[in-house]
Amino acid sequence: MTAVARLGALLSAEEAGWIAAELRQRRLLYLAAKRAFAHHRGEVKSLLSQMLAENGDVAIAAAALDGIASVPRPDPLEAVWTVPSLPGIEGRTTLAVAELINEAQISVYAATYSASWQSDYVVALGHAVQRGVEVTVIVDRKLQRETNEMLQQQLPGARLWTLSSTDGSAYPPRQHAKLVVVDGKAAFVTSANFSDAAAKRNLECGLLSRDAGIAGGIRAQLHKLYEHDVLVDY
Repeated sequence: MTAVARLGALLSAEEAGWIAAELRQRRLLYLAAKRAFAHHRGEVKSLLSQMLAENGDVAIAAAALDGIASVPRPDPLEAVWTVPSLPGIEGRTTLAVAELINEAQISVYAATYSASWQSDYVVALGHAVQRGVEVTVIVDRKLQRETNEMLQQQLPGARLWTLSSTDGSAYPPRQHAKLVVVDGKAAFVTSANFSDAAAKRNLECGLLSRDAGIAGGIRAQLHKLYEHDVLVDY
């Protein structure tokens, strides 16, 4: 794959436009690369170096990035619902989260307030572990006390994180986020827990994004929380 083709696959339209403008204005590769999202900035810098080595012209490189920015792209956000079956209501259901987990090749970060035995989500996470995917599940400490053993049985080899209990109050903070990030490329943020009811019976709504910047940003935030002991090993 050429450097231009890889940049086309890697960059959002917004990033490509920012980098092109920076190249034209300052003509310095390292400054232009800083306009990319942090999680792939190093690769972008390397690819820009390849482009300039091939043609030696900043203007040509900027024009190529303009071309990447102008390619029509589908809306990166998709609404995903669980609702009662009604005439005229169509679209993907919350089971899309299991479909997303099944796509994973490298990593899955999944946060839930509660989970149920053999739910589609937990089964999908188990299959990901079996494929060699690095799976990290963030759970609520108090609510998952009873199901922690279940998760460990169904997800051997997965990392379990939880919110650090630091204030000693009668009403400690809860891990209430519900999300899935796959391979740093796609993210699903939802009201749904990892239960059969959430997938099939409750009224739930979420957004599925194929924007690598959003997905990578959520993953980076989770790691920062872990590095500062806000999230800890269960």
